[in-house]
Amino acid sequence: MNIRNNTLTRRGLNRLAEQIDKRDNNEVPYWLVYTALFAGALMVIMNQTAIKTALPTMITDLNVTPTIGQWTVSGYTLVKGIMVPITAFAMNKFRSRNLFVMMMMIFGAGSLIAGLGVNFHMVLAGTLLQGIGAGMVIPLMQTIILTVSPPEKRGSAMGLMGIVLGLGPTLGPAAGGWIVDTLSWQYIFFFLTIGSIIVIPLALLTLTDVLPMSDPTIDWISIRHSVIGFGLLLFGLSILGSDGFDSILAWLAVAIGGFFVYLFFKRNLHAKEPMLDVSLFKNKTFLIAVIITMLGLMVITGISNVMPIYVQTTLGRTATLSGLIVLPGGMFKAFISPFIGRVYDRFGTSFIGPFGALVMVLGTLMLVFVSETTSISYIILSHLIMSFGFGIFNIPITTAGMNALPDEAMGHGTSARQTVRQIGSSFAITLVFATMSIVSNVFSSAASGLSGNGNELSIQGIQGGFAMVALFAIIAFVLTFFIREEKTEKA
Repeated sequence: MNIRNNTLTRRGLNRLAEQIDKRDNNEVPYWLVYTALFAGALMVIMNQTAIKTALPTMITDLNVTPTIGQWTVSGYTLVKGIMVPITAFAMNKFRSRNLFVMMMMIFGAGSLIAGLGVNFHMVLAGTLLQGIGAGMVIPLMQTIILTVSPPEKRGSAMGLMGIVLGLGPTLGPAAGGWIVDTLSWQYIFFFLTIGSIIVIPLALLTLTDVLPMSDPTIDWISIRHSVIGFGLLLFGLSILGSDGFDSILAWLAVAIGGFFVYLFFKRNLHAKEPMLDVSLFKNKTFLIAVIITMLGLMVITGISNVMPIYVQTTLGRTATLSGLIVLPGGMFKAFISPFIGRVYDRFGTSFIGPFGALVMVLGTLMLVFVSETTSISYIILSHLIMSFGFGIFNIPITTAGMNALPDEAMGHGTSARQTVRQIGSSFAITLVFATMSIVSNVFSSAASGLSGNGNELSIQGIQGGFAMVALFAIIAFVLTFFIREEKTEKA
């Protein structure tokens, strides 16, 4: 028995050594590398939407007010946003495999702490720790995949990535709701802990250190500017979105945060070893691509925040139905990504970019005309068309922007793009909710002859929110005609 055990042990150790040799010699099949990266990214993306679904139950169980309880979601988003600008520096400072594993360990530890949380403060600490890990996982995944993929194959690689980025927000609410109804909200965090434990050894055995390292000096001034600037800016935008434009605290946070963001950009624009190479925005193709994809994300973010309010408040339907309404569009958007990526590799973005943006515009315009009697099938169709358009244009525009950069700038390019998208997403929530409130106030005042208090959203306010989303889409559509990409030789 001992002989057999020793034989099995030796065989296992030999297989392990062979796998490590393959990893170090960059002989690991791409699909294994993608599996590790995609699994980690999927957990990070699903986490945020799953927590949103579980939030009402968490608030009740933890005995806190909704205003306090929502910081388990807002705090996670805030910390994740702060970490993104630091990612480019970290990717140059540390080995990509070690950095990815470290972030997954931090994310897993945060998940365990939140799941074991006996009070709100412990749960909040866990979600903030999750945000630290999550903030780097997505940029790391995108940078590694773009680096290992040749330019003529990046569209296909981004298409596969699109499945993960699309499935996460789509499956998160459904999975979170099922777990809360069947088990309890703590099990959302426990499952994420188990997932992290599985991903970590997979990443250790498959990921190669493909990213260039320059061992940059830590610029503590830039880190200070980044943490204060992006932290306060995202915090202020979050408060404006939830409390409205009357919050003095929010405006103060936005002003101070904006000033430190300016200092951060100014310092890194002229630095020899920038923490985040903001000079990449001087590349016109990259800049326009970032703005377009930011606007696309603002469309998705705006609709994901307005749709539940419309379905549950105006139509009086259930939260489950509001989640199911966006499910077809989300699934469709995810699974057309590989096909769109291959189309981009073959034809470029000159036609497919504007076409996809135009379809997205049509879908958002359909939502502007919803009412108290609109059928569920019309809403599903509108969201499906919008998602179809977003799925068509997002991958080509993103890939065209990244292809405009040299390979050694992929890390900084990904972090810069993610930073702008994070700010745009928060800004979208602020603009959409402000528009809904203002429009509702105007129509309430006109109907009653009194000053509206802005506490109740009318159907006109909902339409105004969707109109703001449509404006984002229209601007994105116009900008797609200004993308100029260099042709790459096809293999």
